[in-house]
Amino acid sequence: MRSGEVMKAFKIGKYIVAADLIEDVKNFLIHEMNVELQGEIEEVDLREVVACEDGRTVTIKEIINEKLDNRQTWQRLGLHCETYRPFLITIRG
Repeated sequence: MRSGEVMKAFKIGKYIVAADLIEDVKNFLIHEMNVELQGEIEEVDLREVVACEDGRTVTIKEIINEKLDNRQTWQRLGLHCETYRPFLITIRG
């Protein structure tokens, strides 16, 4: 991913995942969340609003930006972190 680009968000079943590519979503769900993939994977609008565990209501883009900022802070502190590694945004239903 090039500087200035934003990760995308994808939905499959009840999961919304931030990732660069659909293949990254599949690998994340299968290997890290132990989820059996069912159905189509579709891109989600980054302006979509979701509820956070802490009670906030924010856009998917805000969640992605916050996570990327945190990861970049960890890197500046010398902690190893893959900045653009896929992550779970939310589980619905």
